[in-house]
Amino acid sequence: MEAEINTLKSKLELTNKLHAFSMGKKSGKKFFVTNHERMPFSKVKALCSELRGTVAIPRNAEENKAIQEVAKTSAFLGITDEVTEGQFMYVTGGRLTYSNWKKDEPNDHGSGEDCVTIVDNGLWNDISCQASHTAVCEFPA
Repeated sequence: MEAEINTLKSKLELTNKLHAFSMGKKSGKKFFVTNHERMPFSKVKALCSELRGTVAIPRNAEENKAIQEVAKTSAFLGITDEVTEGQFMYVTGGRLTYSNWKKDEPNDHGSGEDCVTIVDNGLWNDISCQASHTAVCEFPA
């Protein structure tokens, strides 16, 4: 009985966290959601993982637009060059198959810009992973 109660508590906690997110946007086989909270990249990764999702990764222009519309402001994408400088990879593994960089980006300005944000016009910028930006998670639709 106690195990069942703990399981239900865990499921309720997860449900409450998912409900904290505002309306999301479906694109293809993905659903993108945000709670509009700003946090460093490590916390975005942890939050999305805890909710059984991943940091949003646009793999085409349609998904990029969906993330832009959900975020409404700068948001982290699930793309970094933390492993090899200048070689941006998906946090789920693999090299980029789609990109939408701003002019003159990525530039690793001042060194240490290993994360990627999507800005309000849908273009990408490399930025410090310690900066705080909006959390957008993706889930299978």
